[in-house]
Amino acid sequence: MEMKKLAGELAFKLERRKRDKPLSNCWLYGFLGRWRERLPTLKPSALDSNRAKNTTPEAVQTYLHNLKNTIDTLHLENRPDLIFNMDETGISPEHRPPNIIAPSNEKPHSVTSPRSATTTLIACANAAGSNIPPYFVFKGEL
Repeated sequence: MEMKKLAGELAFKLERRKRDKPLSNCWLYGFLGRWRERLPTLKPSALDSNRAKNTTPEAVQTYLHNLKNTIDTLHLENRPDLIFNMDETGISPEHRPPNIIAPSNEKPHSVTSPRSATTTLIACANAAGSNIPPYFVFKGEL
């Protein structure tokens, strides 16, 4: 719908249409057919709203600065076997984002609200390539 609306506004501004209204589904399907190679429809991955707000260039720069200071302080420059990374991801059974139109070289995200029961998956590996088995955290009961 957003694509049809933007295209209708552009056509009106370029004086190709007399009305400032969204274009039709026929126009959209024709457009997508002509540009199939460069604009595939993709299903975006979920990105929690809190993570979206806190993933700024400044936050990433601060993290990288702190990481370098820690590696220098602990003399880990040549010890990849002692540098581990742990990451967690939530697996939500309820998220079903719609298909969107995006360039094929991008990985789109769909911001969601954290309201459904999520199973957490934790993985850990070191810079030398060793890892430990994944760890699952399921919803518990009080």
